[in-house]
Amino acid sequence: MPDGWVWGALGLLLVLLGIRAWVVESGHATLGRTPVKVKVLTGACALAAVLVTGAVTLDGGARLVWLVLHPAEAQALEDAEKATAEAEKAAAEAAQNGVTDPTAVPQAPTAGPPAPAGQPVPGPAGP
Repeated sequence: MPDGWVWGALGLLLVLLGIRAWVVESGHATLGRTPVKVKVLTGACALAAVLVTGAVTLDGGARLVWLVLHPAEAQALEDAEKATAEAEKAAAEAAQNGVTDPTAVPQAPTAGPPAPAGQPVPGPAGP
């Protein structure tokens, strides 16, 4: 939703600039005086420009400035996001392959039940 405010403020600025340009171009030249309409529209355009700047800053500009000023923390955040994405990808692949625990190591099938404790394990048959 914050992106909507930025686009709305930018649209308002563009509309005000267009109206101001139309008023200036369609108005009659007065002897060195600026009409009141143009002054009011200029003020409204300046206010809309401040609104756009504030919306962009609140929507991500402040975070960008912080990341530029703190490159070590920015790199740590990027590494953490990359590790999370890789873990999610590995979990999705494991789920797709039917593995319920992605950390489990597949075991080779055994020939039979294990020998009871204390009894020798039979070896290969001799000649």
